[in-house]
Amino acid sequence: MTKILTSIALIGVAVVPLIQDTGITHLYNPLWDAHARTHLVWLIASNFLIFVLAMYLLWFKNMELLAALLSLCVLIGYDISALTMPLYEGVSLGEGGVEPKPFGIPINLIHFNTMLLIQLVSLGLVLRRRKDRSL
Repeated sequence: MTKILTSIALIGVAVVPLIQDTGITHLYNPLWDAHARTHLVWLIASNFLIFVLAMYLLWFKNMELLAALLSLCVLIGYDISALTMPLYEGVSLGEGGVEPKPFGIPINLIHFNTMLLIQLVSLGLVLRRRKDRSL
């Protein structure tokens, strides 16, 4: 079950943004600065490569803890960017972008923190299993 939960979190943090952010609202948004687009491609590519590595470690090397930690690095990185937006005058949605806001909360915040919760549950189960084995 932990492998499935970690896989869901990894897909949510790497594959979903790859699909979602390569359209007109982000990568091809004519209102975005060209340099910002370069950083977006870097982010998407790096996250996808971390996803590939973590999935390999998870499913072929049975290294659940390391895969979970890689997933957490990307997920917590998102929260760091969201929490520090006031420091760099960031916004949750750029010009020309359209994003649903259920309950007034940007969908990205809901999505990535749901993936974070899933990953934390999986990590907790992995750590508990390791502790039980050592007893």
